[in-house]
Amino acid sequence: MPTLFLTGSTGALGSAIRSHYLNAGWSVAGFSYSDDSFTSKQYRFYAVDITSESSTEEAFQKAASEMGVPDALVATVGGIRSWKPVAETSVDDFRALLDLNLVSFFVSAKQALKLMDKGGAIVSIGAESALDPSARKGGYVASKAGVIALTRVIAEEGKSSGITANCLVPTIIRSKGNEEWGNPDDFSKWTPPEDMAAMCFFLTSEPGKSVNGAVIRMPNRM
Repeated sequence: MPTLFLTGSTGALGSAIRSHYLNAGWSVAGFSYSDDSFTSKQYRFYAVDITSESSTEEAFQKAASEMGVPDALVATVGGIRSWKPVAETSVDDFRALLDLNLVSFFVSAKQALKLMDKGGAIVSIGAESALDPSARKGGYVASKAGVIALTRVIAEEGKSSGITANCLVPTIIRSKGNEEWGNPDDFSKWTPPEDMAAMCFFLTSEPGKSVNGAVIRMPNRM
């Protein structure tokens, strides 16, 4: 039974990915800062701050000993802060976005790579605004652009070890959190988390092994 390491497993996207893999017969180790009440014979949850290397290493090592080394890592941890022009963005807010989006991916990917002794697959989550930047999103754009670039570096480094790395780039994911600020008329056009989950599964399963270093846009449904 293959094993998925999933960061951000308690979020809307993480929950959809978790369900998809469990339904496909995988074991899932979930990692998140938030508590998780979800239970399953194939699922174990580990509370951890993914921006902390020491805490993440400890949690990943524990999960590997209890569930086996990861066949795949899907890293969904990320977030935003208030939109402001660069001139009005504090250094603290900028650093917080780098930690939340980029450092969290670096730390989880590093620890997963150390455990993937028989190859594997890594999927990260970028953002459309990192490819087509817009105003008032400096810290978010920079951090997500870093995720895309780091994923491509890992794709190159993993070739000799049979490890692939790809990045999904959504526009707006349909979640309760996003619906709180969005226009209800647009909800049907947004990308469902289930679509993201299906693409993650393809990239980490046998048919997706030929895909490496790809930046895959997940557009809004029209």
